[in-house]
Amino acid sequence: MRNFRLINNDGASYNLTEKGALFFYNVDGLGYDRDVQFQRIGDHLSLINDNLGQGTITGIIKFWNPDAYGKYFKFAQFCQNKPLKLVYAPESTEFFRSGYVTKIGKSESESGALVATVEFKTTTPWYRMFTSFNSGEIKGGKIYDFKYDYQYSEGIQQAIILNSDSYQDSPCKLTIFGPATNPRWSHYVNNRLMVTGMIKGSIEANHKLVIDTTTIPYSICQYDLSDNLISDMYQLSDYSTERFITLGYGENIVSVTHSGSNILKLGLEARIEYATV
Repeated sequence: MRNFRLINNDGASYNLTEKGALFFYNVDGLGYDRDVQFQRIGDHLSLINDNLGQGTITGIIKFWNPDAYGKYFKFAQFCQNKPLKLVYAPESTEFFRSGYVTKIGKSESESGALVATVEFKTTTPWYRMFTSFNSGEIKGGKIYDFKYDYQYSEGIQQAIILNSDSYQDSPCKLTIFGPATNPRWSHYVNNRLMVTGMIKGSIEANHKLVIDTTTIPYSICQYDLSDNLISDMYQLSDYSTERFITLGYGENIVSVTHSGSNILKLGLEARIEYATV
């Protein structure tokens, strides 16, 4: 049976398919629409814009007695700790979509239950999260489970391999652990070079450089190992390069070099996005 739940801004989870307590049904908006525009050139049309439209997911939640009012109030309060993530598991795999509950309609029209209509406005496509790490050992990096899915990479020093099954450009967060001097990164999709980037500067030991396309605006920053911001490194980046990575369909390889002699440790947090699931 398919399942839904919400995750609030603090990471707490709220189950929307709890047997005998509440149930989310009549769900609509799980597909997609695209904002597509064309330019006419004689008898032909040329595509000039093709983007996913903002999704609106709607449905009804039934809160059963006893304490239907209390369950409703708890749900409404939960939705105020935003932004939220809607989690949808049509089968065994969970997919996530970020957004906001923008409408809750309350009704007492059904005997023995309280009914609420819900509207969820999305800010991202559907996605799954993968986190990977390469320790720099010759035996290779393991793409390990960070409470999401996992794969295993082949043994390549200073590189991470991740296979994407989505045709959507998918954001990611590349982490280069110090010490590193003038680190340079390259991103290949199916053996085709897509992006290069570089900063002219040093990352100290126990610090890390993070190149992030999972947030807007994109960023290149240095952090300590507790994720405290040390400095914005964007101004030290090589403006002649593309710098920012989004993953494509197929085999993605991100490799890193630097001017120092030590083997670098790398991390990659990938948000593989889908138009619909």
